Amino acid sequence: MNRQTAEQPLDLDSYTDLSVGEILRRTREYYGQSLPQVEVNLRIRASQLEAIENLDLERLPGRVYAIGFVRAYSEYLGLDGDKMVHLFKAQSVGKRVKPQLKFPVTFSESKTPNIHIILFSMVATILLIAYWTVFYTPTKYVERIPPVPESLKQGSIPLLKTTAESLEKESEEVAVEEASVKMELVVSQDSWVEIKNPEGKVVVRQVLKPGDKYVVPEEGYTISTGNAGGVTVFIGGKKIRTLGKSSEVKRNIALTHQNFEDKL
Repeated sequence: MNRQTAEQPLDLDSYTDLSVGEILRRTREYYGQSLPQVEVNLRIRASQLEAIENLDLERLPGRVYAIGFVRAYSEYLGLDGDKMVHLFKAQSVGKRVKPQLKFPVTFSESKTPNIHIILFSMVATILLIAYWTVFYTPTKYVERIPPVPESLKQGSIPLLKTTAESLEKESEEVAVEEASVKMELVVSQDSWVEIKNPEGKVVVRQVLKPGDKYVVPEEGYTISTGNAGGVTVFIGGKKIRTLGKSSEVKRNIALTHQNFEDKL
């Protein structure tokens, strides 16, 4: 299934008071997407997605990768990738530690402060209150949720070739190697399918339409279907066979190369 973007790009100007991670987290939760679901679709580890949402740069592999991950994550949620990357750069580069104001106060030998010290203390107090008001008072903002991307509205699972394709254009390009032989499930008839990962967790449970396609991320996935004849297995772009006969119910078929190697 080819992933579609929203018809109109989102105006992110009202989000400048939020961090990039907070924008991504709120949008993801609005669409009901969990980090493990996004991990399967984007091929980015859930721990790295969480680090982006928390702006924890030390947990990311590098700045170029981080920018690419932000762009891919933003566009997957229907946000403007360029604007989100620009905002991410502004928020993650050149962070400065807020200064701690210390005002030494001297006392005369009699321990009674003179008029100059009193005036200085009053001015310092006013400045400290003003500083606190400007930098620590939360600002009001209007939260706007973007329209639901077509890929999420239809309940389909968008498949991306690689997240490295969205790395920053003006920075160095990082090549990401993919497996030379991929297993794909291509749907030719309306078919209810349930796909589980190696831990037994359901990653897909829905009716797929003719033309839909699912790329098996790794060995260990299983599939159950109510129309085995409507799902065809391809390995390395070569058609192997359907999962069974039309309208035949099949359960827990192992999606491994070994299971289909007799047809290679």
